[in-house]
Amino acid sequence: MSIRFADSLRAYVVLLVFSMLMTGCSLFKPAPEIVDSDPTQQPLPAELVSAYNDGLSLLEDGEYLAAETHWQALAEQYGMFPGVMLNYALSLYRLEKYEDALTQVSAAQAVNAEFCPAFSVRALIERELGQFREAESSYLSAISCNPQNADARYNLGILYDLYLHDLPKALEQYTQVQSMQSSSDERLSIWITDLERRASAEQVAGEGS
Repeated sequence: MSIRFADSLRAYVVLLVFSMLMTGCSLFKPAPEIVDSDPTQQPLPAELVSAYNDGLSLLEDGEYLAAETHWQALAEQYGMFPGVMLNYALSLYRLEKYEDALTQVSAAQAVNAEFCPAFSVRALIERELGQFREAESSYLSAISCNPQNADARYNLGILYDLYLHDLPKALEQYTQVQSMQSSSDERLSIWITDLERRASAEQVAGEGS
């Protein structure tokens, strides 16, 4: 596999993983339970549960302008729930309003500084803003918050691979993700083999210089 093709494939999977994040995480399933890690909160009002699910449907259907309006209204009324603020941030992210999206992630983290999903969403936005070291820090925080978060490790590996060009660290993350799978992922196996080859070639080149 050529380096150019491998990089193109990984760039495509960046988008795919974000799509999976929106539909696979407990925050973003079609009919989710509301997730809020603060046990002191009052039981959620029924109208919020219904509106939350309506907002998820808008995101999943690609109705991002409508989703922005919907989540903005919910955030104004229910800003004490970080999941609401985070979905508002995702709406803005999909509209490429990255600075505004980052503001909403910060608002979610102001409500609950240990709300684990916020770190991964922050990292996605920081990467789009070209803030690669900040994105690295956010992904590491996501992993520290939830060590079993394979998606954060996966995306951190992509960040190291495609954006920071740190092959050893990318290889470390991909290998860690592979070890967390119940069965070997063929795509990751190809990437790991490719990175091992490239890292070895760089080492040989360095020794010959």
